[in-house]
Amino acid sequence: MRRKIALFLTFVLALGVIPFSSYAEEAYDKQLEEAILRSRKLFNISSEYDQFDYSVGSWSGTTVFYLSWSDSKGKLDNVHVSIAVDGTVLSFGKWKPIYEDQRPKLPKISKEEGLNIAMDFIKKVSPKLGNSIKHIEISQPLNINSNSYGYYFVRIENGIPYYNNRIDISVDSSTGEVTDYYVNWDRDLKFADVKNLITLEKAKELYKEKVGLNLIYKTSYKDGKPNVFLTYSPLNTNLAINAKDGEVTSIYDFYPLYDKTADMGAGGYTSNEELSPDEKAAVEGIAGLISQGEAEKISREILELDSEYKLNYVNLYKNWRAEDSYNWQLDFTKGSDSNAYYVSVSIDAKTKELIYFYRFGPEDGNKRVEYDKEKALEIAKEYIRKMNPDKIDLIEFREDEGSYRPLQEQRYYYFNFVRKLDKAYVDQDGISVTVDGASGNITEYRVNWTTRDFPSQKDIISLEKAYGILYNDIGLELRYVNPNIYEGNVRDKKEAILVYSLKTEKPSLIDAKTGALLNYLGEPYEERQIASYKDIEDSYAKDKINMLAQYGIALPGDDFRPKEKMKQKDFLYLLAKAHSPYMEIDESSDKLYSYLATLGIVREGEKNPERIINKEEAVKYIIRSLKYDKIADLTDIYKDIFKDSKDITPELKGYISIAYGLNIVEGYNGYLNPKQELKREDGANLIYNYLFNEI
Repeated sequence: MRRKIALFLTFVLALGVIPFSSYAEEAYDKQLEEAILRSRKLFNISSEYDQFDYSVGSWSGTTVFYLSWSDSKGKLDNVHVSIAVDGTVLSFGKWKPIYEDQRPKLPKISKEEGLNIAMDFIKKVSPKLGNSIKHIEISQPLNINSNSYGYYFVRIENGIPYYNNRIDISVDSSTGEVTDYYVNWDRDLKFADVKNLITLEKAKELYKEKVGLNLIYKTSYKDGKPNVFLTYSPLNTNLAINAKDGEVTSIYDFYPLYDKTADMGAGGYTSNEELSPDEKAAVEGIAGLISQGEAEKISREILELDSEYKLNYVNLYKNWRAEDSYNWQLDFTKGSDSNAYYVSVSIDAKTKELIYFYRFGPEDGNKRVEYDKEKALEIAKEYIRKMNPDKIDLIEFREDEGSYRPLQEQRYYYFNFVRKLDKAYVDQDGISVTVDGASGNITEYRVNWTTRDFPSQKDIISLEKAYGILYNDIGLELRYVNPNIYEGNVRDKKEAILVYSLKTEKPSLIDAKTGALLNYLGEPYEERQIASYKDIEDSYAKDKINMLAQYGIALPGDDFRPKEKMKQKDFLYLLAKAHSPYMEIDESSDKLYSYLATLGIVREGEKNPERIINKEEAVKYIIRSLKYDKIADLTDIYKDIFKDSKDITPELKGYISIAYGLNIVEGYNGYLNPKQELKREDGANLIYNYLFNEI
């Protein structure tokens, strides 16, 4: 439900909602009436809804009505619709007025049937868009926490994709109802013709010449630890080749397809860690760290801050990108209100090196720009020589294509110098400088420089081989982009151009040692596929094993081995996947058991990965997963259900009774056989019953 509301509000804010009363003089009342009637007819909104609200907005000359219906008694789903004045539906959503903790339900329609429903829905509610879209199939397991199928369509013009325009739609897998619909569409956008295009082969040559691959050290963070790996990759993946003139073009890429199923926990830390007062006191006592007073003195000297600049904020923080590294941050102000000057400085608490500063204050908007880009670049280089003479020969200026405007529009120049180690660039390391083109002053300066071990550059594949991998395994494609998509005034510039750019189904990271594609953790990239087993034809649990696999709940490998005895770690692996299908489990099982211990499913002393699990043990873990263990532990309130109930471990009697009541476990001829060792097909059967029981 939160996602639905967020999408709706995002769309409303993007279009700029204005109270309906503002439009009264322009007779929008008739159009509002038509929008209401069309919406009620399209979505079968009955008269039982007794609460209605609306607003109206205008965007690029198009009027959009935002309509919402609800039921004061809370019996009906809330419904929202945004609809353009021409009757095109731009968003639709329905959700229950109160949150319900829904358990997974078995689909009653297939994903293919849901796709047909989605396409029919689009043609019905947005007929003008239905012939200009293409369904993009994303190979990934279904979401066990959702009872809907999600479909993604991109805009197609002249047979060529424009990924920045799209339709997202969700179809309930049980009822076949559309529950979510969202359109992002540039209504007035013109598209360049497809005449006189350079060939794909020519585009490959130009991409190699003008953008190219570079040897780059990348760093990922997993479980808080840095992992440095060497790749061939473009320094800037948002550069493409103009399909008309062959020039380099900056693009604003859509969300990469491979990221839609990526492990979002891979990024590690994203900000510096602030210390508590006690921690600060302890850290300051470490030998070698300068004091706050010395940090202030250094800051004032570097930036020539006189006594009128008052220190109003101080913080000692740990730099997460470098072990045992601490920085002082000091903020100064001079003056007040609109005449205030502000300076923020960061100093390395060990080396006394300037890490960062930013300053701003009142400026004369009429002051002429005196320095062009070339002069500003020399100012930036001279400042680096002054502040970091030891690094000037270890960095390389990299111009960001499209980042500069004509002189009369440009006052501040941003320059980025990338660290280079032998033949390889160091991703995220370097020095950036911002120069005021009017005064020639440095307004911002930042140093990112890690001290860690870097892999050897010996025995790497050749650059030519890397290009072969890039073009064969990833490839370029012809597509439309809007280079002015984020410009402030685009009404006179709204034309999508044709470019050849890297496909984004896979990451453009090539292992410099092996040539394998890597994900952003530096691990071999694997497309998230739905498991398909060839050895389960004779298994009684074949359909259940396949259904679990549809949701990403599957054992590693190409064979399921259904008749083989099931180890504790394999059963718990399936149970963990039932909780988090996208979670990656390391081979050592440490992460698996740590994760399940956090959930309270596995307790101290129970870890025995190679042990063959029996029926009552498996049930125990399932009931804990359901959070019913406190009730299950009340052993005296349960009666004997099976003829062999005496064989159940006494403390697990309640667990068995609850599992029987929930149709998770069943007996045979009145017997349970609680100590029976499970086969792998038996374990899958229990997991299936746990997830999809109808009680």
